[in-house]
Amino acid sequence: MTAPTGGTMLRRLGRELWYYSLVRGIIAVVFGILVLLWPLSAILVGVIWLGVFWIVDGVLAVVDGVRRRGTPGAGWEIAFGVIGVLAGLFLAIQPLKAAGTLMVIAGIWAILGGLTIGLGSLRARGVPGWGWGVAMGVVTLVFGILVLASPGIALATFVLFVGWYAILLGVSLVVLALRIRKLAKAAAPESTPQV
Repeated sequence: MTAPTGGTMLRRLGRELWYYSLVRGIIAVVFGILVLLWPLSAILVGVIWLGVFWIVDGVLAVVDGVRRRGTPGAGWEIAFGVIGVLAGLFLAIQPLKAAGTLMVIAGIWAILGGLTIGLGSLRARGVPGWGWGVAMGVVTLVFGILVLASPGIALATFVLFVGWYAILLGVSLVVLALRIRKLAKAAAPESTPQV
């Protein structure tokens, strides 16, 4: 029995795996198109799924905290789980309100983050790159202000970004799949044992 050559391995892997990227790419393109065609539905479904995730994660955190009670951090784990369940229920029951609330939270987070980054960078004047830190802080601060000024537009822009990203990702995966298939076909043909 002889060890497989590089060409043989490439051919086998290409023949067996190229279609995974193709299927993923097609799914991503379809997902992106659906998000762009029905952005409100995409927002609702996304928020509901996030809510379901937070509920499940919260329940698991509570169970883990209860199992570990008496150890450091167990109480915090339980508290985190309860908050997760409550937040998840809010997202799942009121997805439109929750989507707007998430954008407001993102805006506040960006404003606080921008101030922290910018002021911290100003305090580090003289350190290489401090100016870039100030610039990043200003951009983040402005982003937060824009999100708070118009959370609906920010949410719509985010949905459009997700839709186009999925389409571009999908096209890239399809091209990758076809390249893998082409490389596999061009690789050295498998040797067939002589009988």
